[in-house]
Amino acid sequence: MALFTLGNSGRKRLIRRWSALMRALEAPEEIRFGLLDDLLRRYGEPHRSYHNLFHIEWLFSALEPHPIAEQAALELAVWFHDAVYDTTRDTNEEESAELARRTLEPFDPELAHRVSDMVLATKTHHSDDPATQLLLDADLSILGAESAVYQRYSRAIRQEYAWLPPEAYRAGRLRVLRSFLSRPRIYVTQAFGGLEEAARANLRGEVEWLEQVQPEQLNPP
Repeated sequence: MALFTLGNSGRKRLIRRWSALMRALEAPEEIRFGLLDDLLRRYGEPHRSYHNLFHIEWLFSALEPHPIAEQAALELAVWFHDAVYDTTRDTNEEESAELARRTLEPFDPELAHRVSDMVLATKTHHSDDPATQLLLDADLSILGAESAVYQRYSRAIRQEYAWLPPEAYRAGRLRVLRSFLSRPRIYVTQAFGGLEEAARANLRGEVEWLEQVQPEQLNPP
């Protein structure tokens, strides 16, 4: 069972947000309705314990207070950035970006390529583009959540990698966490800079736990 779920009211909020975006873009029906159904299906896949509709709503909530220059492109990038999510493969970002490009190109080629580029940047979590930086920081904002939420998030990630044996998961997760801690700044935008201290505390706490925990305690929840 997913550790993070989005209730019916949250799902309705996302659908209303999508409908408003599609009206603003004057999108054709196949994009307006068919694509929404496909994205809802993808984010409802049973192996997603965190990277589901809750994650999409979390990003939109994180971005809500901040002025956004490219609203349509950024919103579409949020929707597409984890559309393909299979933890046994390392091409999720490329496939999600390609899905965005292929789906949106017949409607708006320029927007399609812009969204695709933004989604692809989530592979490295590095960009010099201001709008993309907002996307990347919002994507990492869970790292700066209150401790109890972060701990639930870390358990959800373990659940998504349930196929990995404990020691392999420990090594891989430590590598990811230490890569974030080695950065001069986790968040590059002023909008999310206030999360830096909490994020580093959460990451250090998980590193310390992973370094000393017994393998049987690393079994998926």
